[in-house]
Amino acid sequence: MRIGLGLPPLGMAMDLCSEIVQRAESAGFDSVWVGEAWGTETCTMVGALLARSQRIHIGTGIVSLYLRPPTLTAMQAATLDLIAPGRARLGLGVSTRNINTFHGLDWDFPLARTREYVALLRRLLAGERVSHEGRFYRPQGFQLSVPAPRQMPIYLAAVNPKMLQLAGEMADGVQLAWLPARQVPHSLAEIAKGAQRAGRRVEDLDIGCYIHTMVTDDRQRTLEQLRRILVGYCQANTYIQGFRRFGYGEILDQVHAYWRAGDRAQAQAAIPDSMVEDLYIFGTAEECHAQLETFTRAGLSLAVVAAPPTSRLTPDDLRTLVDTFAQ
Repeated sequence: MRIGLGLPPLGMAMDLCSEIVQRAESAGFDSVWVGEAWGTETCTMVGALLARSQRIHIGTGIVSLYLRPPTLTAMQAATLDLIAPGRARLGLGVSTRNINTFHGLDWDFPLARTREYVALLRRLLAGERVSHEGRFYRPQGFQLSVPAPRQMPIYLAAVNPKMLQLAGEMADGVQLAWLPARQVPHSLAEIAKGAQRAGRRVEDLDIGCYIHTMVTDDRQRTLEQLRRILVGYCQANTYIQGFRRFGYGEILDQVHAYWRAGDRAQAQAAIPDSMVEDLYIFGTAEECHAQLETFTRAGLSLAVVAAPPTSRLTPDDLRTLVDTFAQ
């Protein structure tokens, strides 16, 4: 089992980010994945971290395709490959309607848009000169003027069945997120449907999963901290669909009722310990390893232990996370 590390977009000091990446590199991690929301921009961060490391792969985990035309993403990917040839990975996704609202963008036709985007991006990363009159994108005579990163793998973030199938059909890898270990086989079955349509096998893809992880001896404090994060994700359309499919529908109904009434504290309290335990890994180092094992046995090839996106995260939390999962 390969282990990756997820870094949240919290605006952490660059020296700390560099230290953690170098620590992960020394500890035998497969890769580091850098997210974005409304803080740090991922491609900039990945470029800086590639420049400050030697061997480890670093991926965009994820960048929203709504915020970048495929031509710009191709430029960013080519730039990352110039900085560290062969070490960058490209993780894409549609993110959520909430994020698009922050940016003043519509969240429209995510599946069709992703299909067109990835098909165009494949051609651009192969160095083709591309003219295309599509439903969403219309590049005219675009060709990279720098070496094309022909071997850069494309990962799709996917939660719900149709996007999982599209990933199986078109991507080199998948990044699952916010699902319990028991759901992984069902996600793999959807990926396999798409792979079969394209004459591929699910084994042809790198199956990754973002699992927010906290190594701690203070169970109660950590439960509350993780619940505080989860209540926000319960408001995001992409994850709402998944959570309902995973059996949390009645919980969501209660959470949303309190949230709409403006009572965030009660919305958090409506999330039971069992849901937090399903969706996170947390506890002592030994407990975290045991919980990770339930995910790896479910069929992952890359488990990304991700630091939870909270302002309460400390440098020692990150160091402990890396040290706990050293290979």
